[in-house]
Amino acid sequence: MHRFFAKKVRVKDTACIISLAPLKNGDYSFLFTIEGELFRENNFDDIHEADLKAIVTFTKNSPIMMFHFNIEGTVTVTCDRCGDDFKQNIHLERQLIVKTDSKEHNEDDEMVSLTSGEKDIDIAPFVYQYVVLSLPMQRIHGNDREGNSLCNAEILKKLKKLEVKKSNEEQYMSNGGMHSSHTEKPNN
Repeated sequence: MHRFFAKKVRVKDTACIISLAPLKNGDYSFLFTIEGELFRENNFDDIHEADLKAIVTFTKNSPIMMFHFNIEGTVTVTCDRCGDDFKQNIHLERQLIVKTDSKEHNEDDEMVSLTSGEKDIDIAPFVYQYVVLSLPMQRIHGNDREGNSLCNAEILKKLKKLEVKKSNEEQYMSNGGMHSSHTEKPNN
């Protein structure tokens, strides 16, 4: 039996709470809409806006449950090349082990231990972490079907004009300390 619950993340309430206590044994799916507030409230300025759907599924039948996260949508980030904002596609799947009868509350990357007195779990911190860690180190506009960059063409032209030929010292350093015009011959 699948049940769908929806919660929307709001400016003053970024909690994505799943109340475990009232749930009987069975299969559950929770749908959460994640917007930019989650990232702004956590002072992560790299993501300006977000339009994400997080589906969390699990089977409740023991004190140890495997939560499956499927997060899809887009986040608006700044292009490292041209400085314009663009929508970065996000599609990720993660798993989290949730243990509900622990003596102490503990959290790590792959497991959460809830005490017997804790009846709810807030999955917002995990969604935040999964999305932030899924972002590429270098965020650059993609290419169109013809292979042309989708970066701001005017900015790229200006950057090309500002490109300065490497000095001899820079060429020396980029060649690992060897002059490009000099080739050493092995000693015989």
